[in-house]
Amino acid sequence: MNCLDPLDYALICELQVDGRISYQALARKFDLAPNTIKNRIKRLHEQKVLGGCVVVVSMAMLGAEHVAGYVFTDGSEKVIEFMEQIATHPGIAEIYRTGDMRYEYWAMLSGASETLGFERFLQSLDSVTEAELRPIEFVFPNQPLNYFMISRGKKVTFSTSQLNVLRCLFDDARMPVSQIAQRTGFTARRVRKILRELMDGEGIFIFVAQNIFALGDMEYRLKIHYDESKAKGSDIIKGVYNKYPDTFWWASITTNEPLVDIGLIIDRPGTAVPIINEVKDAPYTRSVEDYVSYPRVVHGNFPCRLYLAELLIEADLLDPDQLFWGIHGAKKISYYLEKKKVHQI
Repeated sequence: MNCLDPLDYALICELQVDGRISYQALARKFDLAPNTIKNRIKRLHEQKVLGGCVVVVSMAMLGAEHVAGYVFTDGSEKVIEFMEQIATHPGIAEIYRTGDMRYEYWAMLSGASETLGFERFLQSLDSVTEAELRPIEFVFPNQPLNYFMISRGKKVTFSTSQLNVLRCLFDDARMPVSQIAQRTGFTARRVRKILRELMDGEGIFIFVAQNIFALGDMEYRLKIHYDESKAKGSDIIKGVYNKYPDTFWWASITTNEPLVDIGLIIDRPGTAVPIINEVKDAPYTRSVEDYVSYPRVVHGNFPCRLYLAELLIEADLLDPDQLFWGIHGAKKISYYLEKKKVHQI
């Protein structure tokens, strides 16, 4: 990493897999003093590289698939207002405006009817000239298999006791066991048992949000159309990762066409020159689009968290009229619930 050293990066990865992991456990893992770990994580929070800790349900619970694509406009829109309008859709997790003036989104959609409704929603917006939708699978060679963006998890049924603990985690996913016990009336031992059941059941994930670009790095994107007779998408991604492990961040494979999308982290545009030259010369490459992205981002409602909120509302553990939604606390969840009804028609 250009602005983060290897320990910073390793800690970020660990906290995205288990947001409740203790300083002591991390210290044992990296053979360092707990205070060293604590100070590192504190600094990453102060630098805005790390954000809040959140709990979400698994993709299997949601019954959804990842989709991504571009939205093209005639240029008459007001950028932030337009992005916020797209972000009102309950399936949208994030919407970006890239440096080349396109809008790129990442969404989670369930089934053909919701996908069709999403396409109609995008096409109905003023100034939209074209909307692209691609089903994708995320690939993170630099993350363990239980990373929430890779693993679909499992579909489970939460008990009443588990829902009560999840209600506490919804407010603060790193809430101490003693505080959860006080709020639920359970013993600390029972709380620990329920937390183990929740994590082992793979129906939820707890992770710390991150902004890897907070210190000034840029994202270098490679969209590679490849020859399926000469390479698999997963092998292309692994090859780039093995060659450039210090700059690799994420990748996805489009499931209905031979296209891989790779995001690398660079400190200046010139860093990307040897990478793009190598990919262009690769025997599997049919065409490749590359660009440095300076995105403006609007976060949506993150469907996996929204679904957990719905479960808590149904269990009478959460009042939608008193809840402000999301990490950024911008909109009430009741607003999104209404939007969900509209967009599913």
